[in-house]
Amino acid sequence: MNTQAIKQSIKQAMLASLDDEITTALAAAGEAQATASHADNKPENQYDTLALEAAYLAHGQSERILQLQKTRIDVARWPVPDLDGAAIRLGACVHLESNTDGTEEWVFIAPFGGRRLQVDGNSILVVSHEAPLARQLAGLCVDDEVRLTLGGKEGDWAVVRVF
Repeated sequence: MNTQAIKQSIKQAMLASLDDEITTALAAAGEAQATASHADNKPENQYDTLALEAAYLAHGQSERILQLQKTRIDVARWPVPDLDGAAIRLGACVHLESNTDGTEEWVFIAPFGGRRLQVDGNSILVVSHEAPLARQLAGLCVDDEVRLTLGGKEGDWAVVRVF
């Protein structure tokens, strides 16, 4: 599989992950809304706030859903750049190797992050281009070395491949 096809597979996995998150948030919002409006939850006195708390939760979930939907639209429209061999930046898929024990890590720098995806049998850490890890990697090229904390281990990592 060529590098651009791999990155498109990662993008599709990101979209599927967002779809799952949106579905879960919709269910949670529906549940909170049902709780807030259920007749049994009518306040019995001024200190009974269950319905009010559920209404706040439903509103918060609605805001979260809107943000997730916006993120999904942005990712769907994002043209993943072809960076074969270029310096690391937004859109880069980076193969790192630990200089200590040979551990390998794949990092994909995207418009949003905060998740680990399984793509074609590989574990890919997706990080936002604004994340500290992405900032540490930005501008590095193949054969550069960097001190990072990955997987709870601090160490020196070599950039093996960028695409």
